[in-house]
Formats: sequence, C-alpha cells, structure tokens
Amino acid sequence: MNRVFVFAAVLLLVTSVLYYTTVTSNVGLQAKKHGVKHLAPHPTAPSTTTGVMPPLFPLAGHAGAAATAATVAALKSPAFVVQPPAGTETTLPVSRTNDTAAALAIAHRLAGVAATIPRTDPSKCLPKLDHINAEKEARFTVINPCVTVSGTVTWTHYFNDDGDANFNIALDTPYKDMLTPGSYSNVFASKYPGGPAMHMEVICQSIVTSRSSLNTGACDDYTGPIYGLKHLPKIGQHVTVTGRYLTEMPEMPGGITELHPVYAIKNTAPPGKLIEVR
Repeated sequence: MNRVFVFAAVLLLVTSVLYYTTVTSNVGLQAKKHGVKHLAPHPTAPSTTTGVMPPLFPLAGHAGAAATAATVAALKSPAFVVQPPAGTETTLPVSRTNDTAAALAIAHRLAGVAATIPRTDPSKCLPKLDHINAEKEARFTVINPCVTVSGTVTWTHYFNDDGDANFNIALDTPYKDMLTPGSYSNVFASKYPGGPAMHMEVICQSIVTSRSSLNTGACDDYTGPIYGLKHLPKIGQHVTVTGRYLTEMPEMPGGITELHPVYAIKNTAPPGKLIEVR
C-alpha cells in the first residue's frame, strides 16, 4: 500500500514539473515574440473556488495584439510615485505632444476642474503676452487665462538663464485636482523634490543670459511686475498665486500643470490659520 502511495506521489510530482516547464516555455516564447523582457503579472488572480488560473493570453487576433501593445506601453511608462486622487488619469501617455487624444482628454478634465474654483477677475492678469516666444508658446495648452490658487512652496529655482524665477506649490485641498497625471510620476519627483505640485513661472525677473533663439530678446517688451529675490517665495511659505493656467505636455510623460506667466503672488496663511502680526 505504501509503495502505491509513493509511486502516485512521484508520478504527480513529475507531471507538475512537466506542466510548469511547458507553461513557462510558452510565456518565454510569447515574451520573445512581442519584444517584452518581463511580462507583467496577469491582472486576474486564480479563482478562490476552483483554483484555476485564467489563460495568460486570453485574447486572439487584433484584440490580443492590442492587449500586448498596451502591456508594452505600460512597461515603458514611468510609474506613479504618489497615487493620483480619484478622477485623475491612471496611466501616463507615452506621447509628449499636445494634440493626442490622451493630452486633449487631460486638458478637458482640467478645464472642468478649473470651472469649479472661484473665478478670478481678468483685470488681475496682464492684457497681452506678446513677449513670449511663439515656439515656446506652442508647447502649452491654455486651460484658463486667469486663475488664482493657493498652497505651500515645495521647491524654488531663482533664476533661469531665460530670466524666469520658478517655484512649485503643493496645492491646498480646493485645488488638488488641478494637476496632470505626470505630476505624480517618478520623472516629476526626480526633477522637482517635494511631491506633486503646480509649477509656477514668474517670467522676466532677471537678466536673460541664454543665447538660444527661444530666449534672446524675450523680455525686451515685458511690462509686468519685478519682485526681486527678497520678495520671491521661500520653501515652506504659504502663498496665493494668480496666473495663466496651462498644461505643458512636452515637459514629461503625462505633462505638468503651470501658472505661466504668474501675474501676482501674495504671502498668506494656510486655511484655518491666522497670520502672526508683529
């Protein structure tokens, strides 16, 4: 009786090894065929009632090719460092142009979000932007020409070679949905420490040292405010900022949102706190 049991156990073990070898070989062939070094785990777990794993490649023909292409694109896309809030796109477009369906969908969503925040008086914004280079302007999709947001400064860079002063703010709760999915990616995190944030461009705050055709003479006709280093925001300060709200998709996969140019900056206290007066 014991010999029969041992024989059955050995037979089961050999069968399992052969099955595993066949499956892994099939996965390797599929990966090689589609140019994928490491396939992502199948999104569906084995059934808890039957213990049956769904097929690794359940789709055939065009549908199967599309599914594989989507897997490859997902593997090439940067990962999210911070999980975006509900309603934000859950994938990062690989293309960095403004005219793709994905980029337009992001812009459409952000336009809807911008419509829910308090309206800013257009007179608070500059009447013209003739000083911005047309080639630079082509990188932007303008969502709203004049909005006001608030948040805490997380990063600064004063000054760029194009004369701009840049800083980022982590948005207060009323404005948290105004970011692109790219703002949550590891690309954004590696470039802008401090977490997901809106990028602020205070143009023409210093001498233009860049010799690029994009920047030469860019500030010759600028008539906006000059803050000076002393009055630009510092990391940790809470500020209210008014500017032109736009996306810049070419900056990174998933794009970033900016106020560009910034028209006004005010040092404020975060909601629920009072400013200490001395």
